[in-house]
Amino acid sequence: MPDYLKLPTTTNGLVRVVIETPRGAEAKIAYDRATRTFGYVRPLPVGMTYPYDWGFIPSTLGDDGDPLDGLVIHQAASAPGIVIKCDLLGALRVKQKDSGGEALRNDRYVFSPHREDAAEPVAADRVPDDLRREIEQFFLSSVLGTGKTIKFKGWQNADEARRAIKKGMKAFAACK
Repeated sequence: MPDYLKLPTTTNGLVRVVIETPRGAEAKIAYDRATRTFGYVRPLPVGMTYPYDWGFIPSTLGDDGDPLDGLVIHQAASAPGIVIKCDLLGALRVKQKDSGGEALRNDRYVFSPHREDAAEPVAADRVPDDLRREIEQFFLSSVLGTGKTIKFKGWQNADEARRAIKKGMKAFAACK
């Protein structure tokens, strides 16, 4: 099995996202570095499912010590281990506190799959306001019962988010 953490972050200007938890899943699934497998982490609160594919951006490192998080907005569900080349829409800036009270930045990057057959990117370079509210509500609800709390610090457009991803790429390269 490939080491998904070390895949190149970008290809031809598109950002790769490795899917951990597919759209419609009622449980969080995560990539395990040691075994290079995808495994069950925990259920979501009762009645919740992932609204879109969820995963990480390879060859990046965030403040929490994990790869940067990515939400891929599309109407299909994929599967754990699928790698999707995406157009970047923006990012939700998030301050997170774990159960021990440690605060850190843990942003959520938002993407749209790139259409290989499209002459121009299908996605706009921002997340529409109504979708922003839905995404925020999902993330607030998804941490119930985990001991974590999150606060939103606003949205970044695609250019700002791209600079933050580059910072995550540099952090990953420095840890090699």
